[in-house]
Amino acid sequence: MTLNMVTDNSKNKKFPCDSCHTDCCKEYVIFVNAHDIYRLSMRLKLNPMNFLEILGAKDYDLGINVEEGLIDLILKQKNDGCMFLEETKDTFRCTVNDFKPSICKSYPFQIKNEKLIQMSDIMCPVDWNIKEFESIMLPHLKKDYHEWKFYDNLILEWNTKNLTKKPLSAFLKFILNRVSLEFV
Repeated sequence: MTLNMVTDNSKNKKFPCDSCHTDCCKEYVIFVNAHDIYRLSMRLKLNPMNFLEILGAKDYDLGINVEEGLIDLILKQKNDGCMFLEETKDTFRCTVNDFKPSICKSYPFQIKNEKLIQMSDIMCPVDWNIKEFESIMLPHLKKDYHEWKFYDNLILEWNTKNLTKKPLSAFLKFILNRVSLEFV
């Protein structure tokens, strides 16, 4: 169950995702970090190569230097949307909702100047009530920040220590081992 809801003026609460056409899952490229890859791999019992795709690095300083080039990792696409987006009847839903990537969990929020704000270019069908979500989302976004910082540091370590270009599979093994050690 998502934690995303907005309050109208009545006692009924509406979940924006319930009335959504999942445009965010169809329009955005979904970047993943080491923790996302670990959670998806463990929960789905899949090799990350089954759900990851490579993209040319958007930030050359934090691009992953592997045999395949300087890359970023994203989720594979299927039918012009995230591969984990499934259509049932006339509705699209996330099949990995309980352990979806952190970028998906935090959408459409971000922290700016230590305050929770709604992104300006959201695709949601309604505005969210930020006050209602602040206590839920701030800890989550702080956790996301930690995970992305951890991932950035892993990439820097990888790029510094591995002078010869190794395949992406070696990088994935490297990060999965590091994340599993963090959870011990």
